[in-house]
Amino acid sequence: MKMKYLIYITCAVLILSISLPTLHAQCEPDTVNCKDVNLPGEICPLILPEGVVNQPYEKVFTVIPPNQAITQYGPIDIVKIVIDTVGNLPPGLNYSTNSDTFYVDTAYCVLLTGIPTTPGTYDLYIRVIPYIYSIIIGVFEGTPIVDDTSLTITVRDPSGIDDFSGKEFAILEASPNPFRNSTRVGFYSSNQNPFELKIYNLLGKLIYKEKTVGSAGKNYFDFDGSLLQSGTYLYNISGNSISVTKKIVKLQ
Repeated sequence: MKMKYLIYITCAVLILSISLPTLHAQCEPDTVNCKDVNLPGEICPLILPEGVVNQPYEKVFTVIPPNQAITQYGPIDIVKIVIDTVGNLPPGLNYSTNSDTFYVDTAYCVLLTGIPTTPGTYDLYIRVIPYIYSIIIGVFEGTPIVDDTSLTITVRDPSGIDDFSGKEFAILEASPNPFRNSTRVGFYSSNQNPFELKIYNLLGKLIYKEKTVGSAGKNYFDFDGSLLQSGTYLYNISGNSISVTKKIVKLQ
């Protein structure tokens, strides 16, 4: 299977830390606001909130596993997804879920709790086993799939929040993110320079760009994405020989 078609499979199985036994979370899926928009599969929210060192962290996610995946041989039907390995979680954080196995077309909840202890950006390592249906042989265990790039958790040191001393440039996270109509994307610059915002879809197509002359301090782009289809997009801010790319999510 091509990895890009499995982002929603891997997102759907962020369940528990490999350092813990299986736990059942005390949480409820949000079936009112989280809907499958035929991507396929859904996780709400798509962007993991940031954590702060030594401050309690608790977040509930709603997951609807996909019922299909696209391969080089065409679409295949998925019956359920089972976790094999989840790794590279921020130290101090753990996962639990309200079910051991995720069946398609059913909403589940995932609870992430703990007190993060070490700042950094953590690209989660996820290895899952899909169970596939075939007319010829019925349900069988598929090849394990690894994705270590889909989801990232950032843990910040409280002393470094909004502290730009010694920095020439820094991204101010998009807010709100996810968004429904518009979002504000910001950056910090130590001097006055021209900067440009570009927004791409996941196929790399440029869908928006805007230029500004940034002053010393915080600067912002106000982006109107009300006409965009729901989904994940990439935004890039460049200037002064620096370029940074991050993700934003448009809700339906």
